[in-house]
Amino acid sequence: MRLRSLSVRVLFGLVAIAAAFGMATLLGGGDAGAATKCTANNNQRVEHVNGKSHCVANAGPGSKASAKDNTNNGAALAVSTTGGTATAENNGNNSAALASGIYGGHGYAYSQGPYSTAVAQGRHGGTTIAISGAAGGAFATGDGVACLGSMAAAYDSTTGRSCLKWGGVNLR
Repeated sequence: MRLRSLSVRVLFGLVAIAAAFGMATLLGGGDAGAATKCTANNNQRVEHVNGKSHCVANAGPGSKASAKDNTNNGAALAVSTTGGTATAENNGNNSAALASGIYGGHGYAYSQGPYSTAVAQGRHGGTTIAISGAAGGAFATGDGVACLGSMAAAYDSTTGRSCLKWGGVNLR
């Protein structure tokens, strides 16, 4: 399915994001008491390891990065620079969330199920969101958007592209 009109793309993006957050609520996450959190601002780097749980937040000048792993076995990585923001949150065992924000961009990556990967690269003042479900992959980068596996959603405001994968439904 190809979307041409800008208003249709924006509407589709909002619906995809709402559906993804609904999916995130349904899937839940790991043990809330086991969270490994990292936050960095303005030329800071923070890294924590708690058993098999890892987080890294690295922020350049005028930037903010936040990474949080809510499991006992996963990773969250957030890197920002040149006024960008990055937020990565992992809620699935054996999963990873990776976010970056460069040149004032905002990247938000959320892995919501086991064995999933979410990658978001916000750039040039735009916003990217990637949410992956169990055994899925969601990617919103400069190379485009991709939704893999059984549950995933991704959106890139810089290009206006988005995708949603839910079982047999695959929308771009």
